[in-house]
Amino acid sequence: MSDKQRAREQKHAWIYLFNLGFYILPMVLFSYQVWEIVVMVAAMLIFIGLYYCCYSVPREQMLWPILGMYIIACAVTPLNPGSIALFSYAGFFVGFAYNWRVALVAVTGILLTLAAFHFGPGTRWALFLPYGIVIVVTVSIFGRVERLRQQHAEEQERDAEEIERLATSVERERIARDLHDILGHTLSSIILKSDLANAQLSKRRYDEASEQLVELSEIARESLSQVRQSVSGYKHGGLQLELRRLEQRLADGGFSTRITGTPPIIDEQRETSLVLAITELVTNIIRHSNGQQCLIHFDETANTYHIKVTDNGNCHEVSSGNGLQGVELRMKELGGSVAISANKGCEVALLLPKLAEQQV
Repeated sequence: MSDKQRAREQKHAWIYLFNLGFYILPMVLFSYQVWEIVVMVAAMLIFIGLYYCCYSVPREQMLWPILGMYIIACAVTPLNPGSIALFSYAGFFVGFAYNWRVALVAVTGILLTLAAFHFGPGTRWALFLPYGIVIVVTVSIFGRVERLRQQHAEEQERDAEEIERLATSVERERIARDLHDILGHTLSSIILKSDLANAQLSKRRYDEASEQLVELSEIARESLSQVRQSVSGYKHGGLQLELRRLEQRLADGGFSTRITGTPPIIDEQRETSLVLAITELVTNIIRHSNGQQCLIHFDETANTYHIKVTDNGNCHEVSSGNGLQGVELRMKELGGSVAISANKGCEVALLLPKLAEQQV
């Protein structure tokens, strides 16, 4: 389940607490001492905390909250036969979190626990076992159905993201074609006007040369406007897609490339800056490095993403030209930094701080 889906499910988790009515009802119908009421209410509050914990963690991390719910249900059963509601929640999350074989074994264990209480110490309700079996089995099936529903939703979300990436790729190709057509014509016109102005100047026809330069300026301004219109709304294809394209560019330039680690999942604006920064570093390698290998490595700590772009060329000193200055500016705008090392090749490390909600 994605973080967005998990937040959405947790927002509505309180609705399913209605089943606790089975637990609360005996507290109204039966006569209890004050301390017993206090114990049962405290157990219910801890149980609700574990319930929300299950909603807030991935399926792989639900084992301990489920065990906690099961233990609380066992502890209160001698006092309150409505504990079948608590067992049913444990059954739901078992059906939701595990494959059907594990879930079947776990649900069977819960049913055997109900039987042990019913035929062993006994409970304050003669129908504890029959009702418990029906409720636990039914709710466990609901948990299994919910797992299948969310898996289907995740697949749909992945398909939608892939469609969006493909659409973005098509848009990039359209922009490339438009720019090719616009700039091809415009640059030809600029070259022609420049040659004419130069010819007029050589003949000392300054008025005619000035006229050509005015037309040249108008062509350049019009070209700039057309380029802006063409690229308005442009979005890159995402960090993963851009990395594959950069890898291909490096291969075309004669570099073998390795991309290691897990690229960060960040918001669009920060991802765009990171894509442009890595693209500039790769361009520098293709233009200036005399090496044959390039490594792009991703790592992270609790507060920071680390990205290293390294080549194995003979590099002893790095001059900070416009490209590297642009990279440093982009990182600075994001609150990050750039570190450059020229020991056994050139290594540029980008440090990008995580946002508060991304920090572990």
